[in-house]
Amino acid sequence: MKRFVLLSLASVCLGGCMDAPPPLGDGFVVHELNASPSTTHISFFDASLEPVLRIESGDVVRLETATGNPRWFENAGVPRDQVPPELYSVYEGYELAGRGDHTLNGPIFVNGAEPGDVLEIRILAVDVRLPIAGQGIGSRLFPGEIEADVSRVHWIDLVNRTVEFAPGVVVPIKPFWGVIGVAPPPEMGRVGSGAPNFFGGNMDNRDLGPGSILYLPVHNLGALLSVGDGHAVQGYGEISGSAVETSLRGEIQVFLHKNQELEWPRAETPTHYMSMGLNPDLDEAARIAADEMVDFLVETRGIDRETAILLCSVAMDMVVTQVVDGTKGVHAMLSKSVFTY
Repeated sequence: MKRFVLLSLASVCLGGCMDAPPPLGDGFVVHELNASPSTTHISFFDASLEPVLRIESGDVVRLETATGNPRWFENAGVPRDQVPPELYSVYEGYELAGRGDHTLNGPIFVNGAEPGDVLEIRILAVDVRLPIAGQGIGSRLFPGEIEADVSRVHWIDLVNRTVEFAPGVVVPIKPFWGVIGVAPPPEMGRVGSGAPNFFGGNMDNRDLGPGSILYLPVHNLGALLSVGDGHAVQGYGEISGSAVETSLRGEIQVFLHKNQELEWPRAETPTHYMSMGLNPDLDEAARIAADEMVDFLVETRGIDRETAILLCSVAMDMVVTQVVDGTKGVHAMLSKSVFTY
């Protein structure tokens, strides 16, 4: 029988009840982790990486992540004096000309974490910290239609919190980190961060913004958590292959739950439970997301599987997270309001 991690600390126990963690401010340490050549790794996960920070369960990490290789901006026509100087220091020694979207802060070692545990990552805050951003078209949805690489520089209006795509076409920002993941099992070696997996990673899930909670299975001592790939705004699907990619700042609080096995990432927002399905086949990703939610209901709400399926058919929304990372993403959202107990 599967065992599942807590999805709502206040009301639901999975695989045995756990005490709700203390609120922020009860003596936990706050750490600073800014992007630099010594605190980041670019475009991969690897269990052999040395941690750049060690924390205890319940500690808070204030992050400043970087997205935007200065060479990419210069090649796109941005004068050097308009590129924020801090980006040059972050990408010092980075020889490639790409945007460097997956410049990941970490890994963060959580003391006491070991395989078979679960990390709870609370997104306390996340926001844009620099006005410059990049976007491109590299999508599998338009094969042969786009003959040359398409790149565009965006300037974010930090006062009005918008991005202008064309005169009179303005999109409000909704920042989140596209990549949040732990290191994969050691036997997998170095894994590219382009596609999400059971350890999290490049989920590109716009619903994992401030106030959300992400649950990830642990596969290594210390879990080795990494965060990055800042998005100022992204639609469900991310059909061009990129969001408005930019540098973010924010805070996360990390809790360790011992002996709470989890097969796939799960999450919750203040209003919804969330299950996730990840697979190269979109149908299979949808099946996994639905199955995970049904199993969650059976395990935690004491209802039979048939009733859970019927409930999900009328109260659960299936969302296409993204379709461009090779491994497609679907996440299922079930409102907490349907439960009166």
